[in-house]
Parts: sequence; structure tokens; C-alpha cells
Amino acid sequence: MSYGAGVMEFFKAGSCGEFKRVLLLYPEAVKVKAQQKAKKKGESLESLDKWIQNDLKTTADSRTPPHVTREELVRLMEWKLARGKFRPRLVELAGSNEEEKVVTVTTEGLRLGAKGKVTEAVEMIATLRGIGPATASAILAVCRPEYFCFFADEVAYTALATTTLKYTAKEYQAVNASVKDCAVRLSKGDKKWTPHEVELAVWTYCVLEKTNPALLHSSSSSSSPESKRRKK
Repeated sequence: MSYGAGVMEFFKAGSCGEFKRVLLLYPEAVKVKAQQKAKKKGESLESLDKWIQNDLKTTADSRTPPHVTREELVRLMEWKLARGKFRPRLVELAGSNEEEKVVTVTTEGLRLGAKGKVTEAVEMIATLRGIGPATASAILAVCRPEYFCFFADEVAYTALATTTLKYTAKEYQAVNASVKDCAVRLSKGDKKWTPHEVELAVWTYCVLEKTNPALLHSSSSSSSPESKRRKK
């Protein structure tokens, strides 16, 4: 799978203002993605996403030490599969982990993540059954957004400029480093960006470019890369 030149230019040269504009469209991209999926029993993608983006970090960090529970791990897996490829077996595997192990492993993973130890944190959380680097990165991106992005397919294809993914911890490290570099570049503007925010904006761009490009570009400023090309 690959994405067009538009998102590549957005990722490499988009301004802080352009990223902010696209990030504001994230709820619309989630809505589009939810509509694409066949209706399944259980919580909706939109409901799961609101919980992931707004509540999980606060809840996890309110505990001493910070950690994620088995119930939260399963719910996060449901979110990941609802937003991407649906593999129900992974929900079952995530739920098969013992509560004590989930607490112990995520405690250590979040501790390592708070120190910016990217590979170590991902590999620690990925020791849980059914949890690979992508799901591990989801926990870390939400709870430690200043250091981690989520290993979303759309973001990985863009950040690595590739058409194939292996979903390894080493590959994630390369994706995260590239997204972090973008966050540093954008932070020279009027807002400090986290890798997680950059990832959300890139994911939004990819989803809307394929499903609703008119919405994506309707409020583009005249200083956008696309507008500049049209004027030349």
C-alpha cells in the first residue's frame, strides 16, 4: 500500500498552520473511518476514540505507579482493530493476559517510555500475549505522547516512504524518529508539537485524501504547498 505525493509533501514541508488545520479535522476522519467499517457489536469507533484520546492517559497516570489494566488493554485493542484491519483473534489474545502481568508489564513500559527509551518501552509492552509493536506503540503514544507516535499503517508508509511494512520494533523506531523530527520542525512555529499530534494529523490527511479531499483542502490557506504550485 502507498499514499500519494500530497501527504508526502505535507509531512515533509507542511507548515505548523497547515498541520493545525488538518489536526482539527481528525474527528471527521474518525467518523469517515467508522462509516467505512461494517457495523459490529460492541462500542463504536467514535466512542472508543474519544476514550483513547481524552481519558486513558489521565486514568493510567492517576495510578501509583502509572499502568494500564487488562480491561483497558482489551478496549484499546478493539479501538486499534476498529480503526485498521479487524482481527478478532487479537482481542481474545489480549484478554487472555493475566491482570497482574498486564499491570506489571505496562508499569515498566510506561516507566521506560517516560524516559524516552523508545525501543525498550515498546519491546517491554510487546511481551504481553497478542500485543505487537503497533499495539504497544498505541499505549505509549496516548500515555507518553511527547516521545511516541502510534504505529498506524498510514503514518508508517508516509514516514518511511515505503510500500511494505514488517511491523517490527526496529521499523517502529525508524517511524517514530521520522515523526519526531517532523514534530521538532513544526515546533519552531507558534505551537509545541508532540509525535502523537503529528501522527494524528498525518493519519487524518491520508484518510481524507482518499475519502473526502474536498473537505481536506476546502480551508487550505493560500500559503499551502498545493496553492503555491497552482500559482506558479
